[in-house]
Amino acid sequence: MELALIGLQGAGKTTLLHAITRGPRGGPVATVPLPDPRLDQLAAHFRPLRTIYPEATFHDLPPWPEGGRPFSPEASHLLSRAEALVMVIRAFRRPDVPHPRGEVDPERDFQELSLEMAYRDLDVVSRRLEKVAKAAASARPTERESAQRELKALQRAKATLEAERPLRQEGLTPEERKLLSPFALLTLRPLLIAINADDPVIGTEISQALASRYGGEATTFVPICAQMELELAQMPQEEADAFRQELGLPPEGMGAFLRSVLEVTGTVTFYTVVGEECRAWPVPRGTTALEAASKIHSDMARGFVRAEVIPWHQLLEVGTLQEAKARGLLRTEGKGYVVQDGDVIHILFH
Repeated sequence: MELALIGLQGAGKTTLLHAITRGPRGGPVATVPLPDPRLDQLAAHFRPLRTIYPEATFHDLPPWPEGGRPFSPEASHLLSRAEALVMVIRAFRRPDVPHPRGEVDPERDFQELSLEMAYRDLDVVSRRLEKVAKAAASARPTERESAQRELKALQRAKATLEAERPLRQEGLTPEERKLLSPFALLTLRPLLIAINADDPVIGTEISQALASRYGGEATTFVPICAQMELELAQMPQEEADAFRQELGLPPEGMGAFLRSVLEVTGTVTFYTVVGEECRAWPVPRGTTALEAASKIHSDMARGFVRAEVIPWHQLLEVGTLQEAKARGLLRTEGKGYVVQDGDVIHILFH
């Protein structure tokens, strides 16, 4: 999973990246494992040689360009490739780091960046709409139906963006999303908004207030204290835990923020417990057993026979897959079974 960190100058994007990686690692890119307490419990029970966590790659993009100027070609490429966006919003005050807009105002910054993304998408959609409208008018009868479907999807997207609404919250049909997906529209991406504060209480209050007004599908607000988290990450664990409690910061550190990445993207996680390995597999909600098998290995999908499934907590209760089968708790599912969050799946294949 690839994510782009975006924000205004001085919002704390780089500090957040360093907090995620527990200290500066050099460069604007970092790949980190995503914490998974369920996988921790499975690994503690089965004691495998390898425990494999899902990973996310964060790209720290340059500050959002002012005055409608474009990103550099490299930044534009990274932005178009990202599966989700992390918008860092400044809610801290530091006289030595002036805000580019003067006063610190998280709601104003969120609205400004949201509108900028909508305007960029509107420009892309308008240009494509003009091209498709001409093509549809001169298309052969066999091609006209396809062009008309794309035309309708683009017209709906244009109306939404002109009303300054993000496409991710428009309730688009799967077909409309598929038709719009080649254009790398920013407001169609899942959006995680990190409210970067210097006080956890203030950060939580701002996050909740903005979520009540602007929250919606694939849009999540999360409070963080990036500078504090970065400093604590570089302390001995016992000392960091004491300071964390004194400061009122979440005991799990950046864990909640990292797990929000999976939540905002509509991802569910299934697990495999095979031989010497316990592994978490993040997949889009709605993934079938056959698609899950393909993610593990293409041979499993080609020779798929059936899937044996049990919720992770039930497996921990009974101890082993063999005992679960003996008690009738290991369900047999076919290719079309929709994977549920927390399933432990064993694929049988030719």
